[in-house]
Amino acid sequence: MKIKLLAVLSLVFAGICGAEENRPNIVFIMADDLGPGWVDLTGSSEKINTPNLERLARSGMVFTKAYAAAPVCSPTRAACITGMSPARVGYTTHAPGMGLEKYLWKNGGRGKGGPVDAESREFIPFEFPSYARELKRLGYATGFFGKWHLAGEGSVSRPDGVVNAAWHPEHYGFDVNVGGCAYGQPKSWFDPYRNATIEGRAEGEYLTDRLGDEAAEFIRANQEGPFHVTLWLYSVHTPIRAPADLVEKNGGDAYLAMLESMDTAVGKVIAALEETGSLENTLLVFYSDNGGWKPTEGLAEEKGSLLEGGVRVPMVVSWPKVIEPASESSVPVTSMDFFPTFVNAAGGDAGRFKELDGLDLMPLFEGGSDLGREALYWHFPHHRKGIDYMMGSSILEGDWKLYLGYAETGDALFNLRKDPGETNNVLDENPEHAYRLKKKLDAWLLQSGARMPRTDADFE
Repeated sequence: MKIKLLAVLSLVFAGICGAEENRPNIVFIMADDLGPGWVDLTGSSEKINTPNLERLARSGMVFTKAYAAAPVCSPTRAACITGMSPARVGYTTHAPGMGLEKYLWKNGGRGKGGPVDAESREFIPFEFPSYARELKRLGYATGFFGKWHLAGEGSVSRPDGVVNAAWHPEHYGFDVNVGGCAYGQPKSWFDPYRNATIEGRAEGEYLTDRLGDEAAEFIRANQEGPFHVTLWLYSVHTPIRAPADLVEKNGGDAYLAMLESMDTAVGKVIAALEETGSLENTLLVFYSDNGGWKPTEGLAEEKGSLLEGGVRVPMVVSWPKVIEPASESSVPVTSMDFFPTFVNAAGGDAGRFKELDGLDLMPLFEGGSDLGREALYWHFPHHRKGIDYMMGSSILEGDWKLYLGYAETGDALFNLRKDPGETNNVLDENPEHAYRLKKKLDAWLLQSGARMPRTDADFE
């Protein structure tokens, strides 16, 4: 295999020996607002058409307890990029498209006499880690395609989704950026997209199709490798729109049509990997940024909630050289784990970043059953309309989840093994257990520098 001069220089600089073919290509596909109940990984559903994800499940590992770092999108995305929890990053809610001040008055508690949303960032500070920056330093060609939503608030009032271009993906280590700006949802699902980072190509073209094409072309153009693709689809975020023929194929259901289109984009990536002979040496992840706005049967609540329906997500990982086909892991994993996993797989040393909250998933890929993690933590000090278990923090340790509420909903303790639907608050029956978990959660919040809810007086 021909080795690029850039890659050789990067390897020497990093002090890494060995040929490039020993390092995997890395592809990270993330859906938007997709709950675990809305993908068919077994081919058993009569209505959900996701055969390419089913194929990945057959060739790789399904994670049955995959979690997002937050119940909304921007914090999870920041956690993926940095390997740091949203609380540590200081980025705990989405960058509101309507603008922060308007959002606080409409949804964030301003003028209502109760708690007001905590302060949250609108971009990732440049001094924080970025897996793309590390992969690029290690000689990878890096491409970003799709939804970024880490580039400022107030995108709705902009004609092209740009609030501050200095916060776009290309400034965090990506060589290419197609689609990534401040938008949390597309201005238009069809070309013209009214997105400054996507050039018009064919009027009426569907955005998900275009992003799949762009990711596949990047793979073909960089097939000598190593390459990294971050494909963060806007699907299946609202507004629910899909090509008319696909809607008709799905019995008039535009949401099911969006799911099929999303899966087709995954298929384009797989086809490009096969075509270039890269599939066997590619670590490919499919994931979602938070629970779905369409609830998953059996899980409590939905996007915006700290209960399972808000933070549980689908996750499939394929890596033919490493992962046993049709395997499964029930070990809880989360968004921060991708940074150390990607960097270490690429031959880097994620351990030199002492601020990381994530763990390398390689032991699970190789068939292990433990990561040595004691607990998972969440911090979402924000309002969310229609959700009970918002504006709080939570800890998951084993079967037990403790929720600390900062607004209307009080504290709660659930046993997920006995009560997976989180219908029975057993806090009063288990005060000692709740107290122990609360001490751990309080210590984590302090250690992470978590920002807490404010009051109206804080704005005077």
